[in-house]
Amino acid sequence: MTDQQLRDTPTATATSSPSFLTDSPPAAAPAAPSSPAPQAELIPAEDPEDTSDIDRYEIDSALGSDAASFMYPDSVTASILEYRTIQGRTYHSDRYASEYVMPNDEQQLQSVDITHHYLTMLLDNNLFLAPIPPHVQRVLDVGTGSGIWAMQVSLPTDFADAYPSAQVIGSDLSPTQPEWVPPNVHFEIADATLTWPWKDNYFDFIHIRYLFGSVQDWPALFQEAYRCCAPGGWVQSCEADIHFYSDDGTTDSEPALQKWADLYEKGGAETGRTFFLQQEALQERSITEAGFTDVRIFDYKLPVGGWTNNRKLSELGEYVRLTLENDLEGYTLYLWHNVLNWPREEYPQFLAAMRKVIGNRRVHGYMMVRHALEQDLCTSTRRDGSVGQCSLAIAQMLQLPQQHVNITASSSLPGQAPASNEKEK
Repeated sequence: MTDQQLRDTPTATATSSPSFLTDSPPAAAPAAPSSPAPQAELIPAEDPEDTSDIDRYEIDSALGSDAASFMYPDSVTASILEYRTIQGRTYHSDRYASEYVMPNDEQQLQSVDITHHYLTMLLDNNLFLAPIPPHVQRVLDVGTGSGIWAMQVSLPTDFADAYPSAQVIGSDLSPTQPEWVPPNVHFEIADATLTWPWKDNYFDFIHIRYLFGSVQDWPALFQEAYRCCAPGGWVQSCEADIHFYSDDGTTDSEPALQKWADLYEKGGAETGRTFFLQQEALQERSITEAGFTDVRIFDYKLPVGGWTNNRKLSELGEYVRLTLENDLEGYTLYLWHNVLNWPREEYPQFLAAMRKVIGNRRVHGYMMVRHALEQDLCTSTRRDGSVGQCSLAIAQMLQLPQQHVNITASSSLPGQAPASNEKEK
C-alpha cells in the first residue's frame, strides 16, 4: 500500500481512542463507549541528532522459566515440546498444521512483552476497548504468547484483578508462560487455526492479537470466535500493517525498508499466510463473514523510534524500535532462509541496514495498527437456533450512540477525528 493509498483510506467506525494529550494515571478498566479523542499528530522533533538511546526507557520483562500452570488437552502429546531448532533459535513443534514463522524462545518472548507494553500505551494504558461489564465470567486470550495480557503480573490494570469473578484462559502453541499465575488465570495449548476445543457460547470476551502471518483461513478463525462467543459477548481483534509509512516521504528512499516489505509480502504469499490483513479489508471481511454484524474499527499510527515531538508518542515509538532491535533476527530469519531461500551472505547486511534505518530519527516511519471490535448482539439467533439473552448492563451499553472517526493519514491529520456519517444498525 502506498502513502497515497493510505491517505485515501475510507471512514471507519469507532467507540473510543487514546488521547496521548494528558498525563492521567492508568485506568483500571475501560469505560463504556464514549466519544473518541484525536490521536496526537506525528510531528518530527526539531533535533533528530541523537539516535543511540535504545536504553532510554527501562524495560521489565515478565517472563518466567517454566509453565507449570498449563493445562494439556487429551489430544496433546509430548510432541508439542519437541521444538525445532533453526540456526540456534527454537520454534514451535512441527506437529501443527500452521507454519508460524516466529521463534518461541526467551529473546522473542521478551519482544512479545515489549510489544504488549507499547500496544497498551496506545490504548491509554487500557488492555482493551470493549465495554466489558464487571461481572464478566469467562475470557479467552488467543495467541497469548508470554501470557502477559492475560496476567499483567504486577500492574494495577491487571485484567484478573479488575475482574475477580472472571476465569481467564490464555491459549497458544507452546507452554511458554510464567510459572506463577493468579488463581483465576490458566493456560491451554491450542492451535487457533484449527477447531477450538471450547464449547459453543462459552466466552464473554475473546481477545485476539497479532496473529498476522500465522493464519491461512481468517474467516474460519473468526467463525470459531463467533461460535465460542456468548450472546452479548465481545470479540476484539488487533492486527498490524508492518509496512513502513511516512507522511513526508522519508521512508521512500530506504532500500532496507523495501526489502523488509518484500520479505513479508513474498513470504506471506509463499506460506499462504498474509502479514497484511488491512489490505483489501481482510480483517473486517473475515469478521462479518463469520456472522458478526456490529463491527467497529479503530486505526492508529504506530511511530517507529522517538522522532515525534509528542512526549508520549516519542516514548511509545522508542518501545516499538526496541522490540524490533531486540530480536530483528527472530522476526526475519525463518522467512529469509527457510521460506524464501534468499542469499545467506546478504542477510547480515540486511540486518545491519535495518538497524541503521530504524535508529535514524530523520526517517519518520510508522506502521498502522487496526483494532476491530465486534459484539455478538443479544438479539441474534445462534447456530443452535437459540436466541441469546444478555444482562441489563450490556443492553444499556448498546443504547449508547456510536461514534465515528476518520482514519485518513494525511500530514495535517495523522490520527483520528470525528466524521459525520453513521453506521447503520
